[in-house]
Amino acid sequence: MAAPDTSTLTSSAQIFTTYTLPQIRAVHKTLHTQIDEKSARLRTQVGNSYRQLLGTADTIVQMREDMLSAQKVLTHMGGQCGRVVVENKITGLGRFRGGEDAEAALGQAARVRLLRACGLAVSRLLRAGAGTGKDTEGGRGDRLVLAAKVFVLSRLLVSSFGNLGALDEEIRAAVEAAKKSLDGLRRKLVRAVEKVLQKIGEGTGIADILKALSAYSLSSSSGTRDALRRFLSIRAEAITYEFDYEEHDKERGTDNVLRGLELYTKTLVDVQALVPNKLPEALLELKKKPLLADESLRSLEGLRLDIFERWCGDEIRYFTPFIRHDDLDGKQAREMLTSWAAKGGETVLGGLSRTLEHVSEFKVIIELRTSTLQQWIRNGGKARGFDPSIMLDGLRKAINDHLLQLIETKVAKLKLVGSEVAATLEGWQSGITDRQRGLWDDEMIGMDFSVSAAQISHEVVSRVYGRNDAVARAVTGFESWHQIIGNVGDLVEQLRRQRWDNDEDEIEDEEVIEARQDLLSKDDPQLLHTRLNESLLKAFKDLDEQLTALWKSRKDGLDNGQIAMYVLRILRDIRNRLPKLEGIQSFGLDNVASLHEKLATHVSVTPLEEFTTTTLTQKRVAGRALWEGEPALPTQPSPSTFKLLRNITMSMGDSGIDLWTPAAVQTLKRVLSQQLVDVWRKELTAPRPDSDAAEPASETAENEENKKPAGIGEKTPERSNDVFSQWLFDVHLLQHYLSISNSESDKTMRDLALEILKKTGLDAEAERRLAKSSGEYWKRTSLLFGLLT
Repeated sequence: MAAPDTSTLTSSAQIFTTYTLPQIRAVHKTLHTQIDEKSARLRTQVGNSYRQLLGTADTIVQMREDMLSAQKVLTHMGGQCGRVVVENKITGLGRFRGGEDAEAALGQAARVRLLRACGLAVSRLLRAGAGTGKDTEGGRGDRLVLAAKVFVLSRLLVSSFGNLGALDEEIRAAVEAAKKSLDGLRRKLVRAVEKVLQKIGEGTGIADILKALSAYSLSSSSGTRDALRRFLSIRAEAITYEFDYEEHDKERGTDNVLRGLELYTKTLVDVQALVPNKLPEALLELKKKPLLADESLRSLEGLRLDIFERWCGDEIRYFTPFIRHDDLDGKQAREMLTSWAAKGGETVLGGLSRTLEHVSEFKVIIELRTSTLQQWIRNGGKARGFDPSIMLDGLRKAINDHLLQLIETKVAKLKLVGSEVAATLEGWQSGITDRQRGLWDDEMIGMDFSVSAAQISHEVVSRVYGRNDAVARAVTGFESWHQIIGNVGDLVEQLRRQRWDNDEDEIEDEEVIEARQDLLSKDDPQLLHTRLNESLLKAFKDLDEQLTALWKSRKDGLDNGQIAMYVLRILRDIRNRLPKLEGIQSFGLDNVASLHEKLATHVSVTPLEEFTTTTLTQKRVAGRALWEGEPALPTQPSPSTFKLLRNITMSMGDSGIDLWTPAAVQTLKRVLSQQLVDVWRKELTAPRPDSDAAEPASETAENEENKKPAGIGEKTPERSNDVFSQWLFDVHLLQHYLSISNSESDKTMRDLALEILKKTGLDAEAERRLAKSSGEYWKRTSLLFGLLT
């Protein structure tokens, strides 16, 4: 129930007559609450009034004390302005002005001594490892800062002399000499700072760089912005110096690339460590107290500031370096670093490309690629706000472009083999260029076998495979090329097995590691492998076309047989080492058939001419008495046929047993078969007198006729049927030696045998017996002519 409003009550009787008991209690409680509130306000008001009264009393007491102090000061001032006091001061001032000039001269001399000591101190501090004591304690950065402070003091001392024309001659000469030496000291200080900023590695830390920049700012009154700009400029010059070989007469090497890349990555990390905190704080520290109050400067014994400080004016004693430490914020620093990083990255990539232009060793470039990319992977991600993949792609592109160009260049050198072949054919001399060394000639037999086994085996292999000087030059050139390309292929495959993990303790995402691994160990090797295969296909195609053109230009010459042997040997050695590419496996095969044709013609021409002039012109059979059976038939070939086979085999051996592959032997059989058929048919179709058609004489009569001395008035005998029988045996025997399965040459030989059979007049049984005898003879003698079988 809500309490009644007490403001409307006029009397206590109204309460008891109007409201219920609970309401009366609520009214009672409300009245007590209002009474307590009014009592508290009254007490507060009384307390405030009392405090104001006490404050007023304190003010009155203070005013009285101030009035008494003012009266005391006015009384003292009145005493100081008395006539006697003023006269005494005038007399003392006159005596002081008399010694002022001597005091000034003494001060100038002291400052000159201090100026000379400052020059010596700066030189001593900048001289590496010079001096001992407190002035050389601390690190290299501390000595630079101390040298900069001494340099600033020297500059202040020179300025303190003002107009030099008003000085004594001795003082003026000393000051002018010191002013000239200041320029040299400044250059030395700048060079020392640059050396510290240019160096990287374990000997130079961020503390040394910070001290060097502080020394630069102090000596040149540069702020944070100018100091950072100078640092970036020095690092850019250092990177450019690593790749500027010609101007600085430096030796080219892959180490310069690594140093340049390390300078680039270290600069990014160092700048982010210097700004926006460390460098401004270091510059602010230089401004906190006057220059002469610096403990390191006062501790230099050579300066003796404890003595000379009193002779320095207030402008020196209280000089505080003015350096802007707050003129560079984080955004501006990021913009400066981003701009420098873009230009520095271009410089590194350009220097890398120029370095690679003078490197022709594929292995050296692969090693440079490994070390460069590993260094970037290890350090490139330390700089915050920069995507390391951009620089990584730039390095990959520069290296891959040169590798692709180098692959094309090395593969294209295969044309030197064709050039060697062309030069050999151009200067071809029959009997000299194609001269072969025998396996059992005097030179080989007289060789000292105490030399290395490799040399002996090389000589044996060279002689067996017909590698004379002309062939050896081309083959050696190809082997050298093949070894180089093989090494290139091995190095490309080696790239696939490389791992590109970050050796540092930094944690990387698995996706980043896998993407980088695929990029460097899969995509790049595949790019190189594809270009290698394409270049090999083109190089072998060009070489094949070149050799084809050379052979076509010489295949109709008089020495085409020797040239065919030369080209066959080169093709054989090249094909033995062909790369395992599908498009190359047919290299040189288009010319093999033509080469074998000319080789077969060259080998068979001399034996065939001798066979034609001796055997096919004979009118009687030698060895008729050795015939067997009834009717009597030959059981062995004619001496001329045997000699033909022997001459063919010997000619093949003289040409070189290395040439007689199965394809070459089949070509020889086909060519020789066709030539034999042609000359035999020519003899068969020649006109024959009728008197020669009589029956053959008996064996006894034939033997008696053979015993008659020739040339005693007898007529030249005509060719008998015995000759045809012997020819038939010879043809059957040659069929065995010159047999080619299911070939046209076999058919022509069989047709020739049928034609001769008609001339003999033998029946089928005799013909089968003759064929069987030739087969048995072939079995007995086939090993004698192994090259033909």
